Amino acid sequence: MKLKVIPAFTGKEYLSIDEILEDKNAKKLLWAEILFNDEIDWEKYKDKIKEDYKKAAIFYTNFKYLFKNGKPLPEIIEKIDEKEIRRFEEIYRFFI
Repeated sequence: MKLKVIPAFTGKEYLSIDEILEDKNAKKLLWAEILFNDEIDWEKYKDKIKEDYKKAAIFYTNFKYLFKNGKPLPEIIEKIDEKEIRRFEEIYRFFI
């Protein structure tokens, strides 16, 4: 599993989705990993990561102009909490 976001912010490597789900710090960043890392086929993990996938899709819908070259996520129109937007901005700045 070739992760980008989670190892950059936790300092750890993860070999499986189950390892990510067991680590609360990694789990908090899973939505961002889905959003920023389209090299992984997240669809095959969709049953295990429903909430994180949905959150990534909400961010994608709100900021899709920033993700023109990536694999699209489903569009889900919902408002995002201000604290979550600040976290998104931090992660986005790290990867641009």
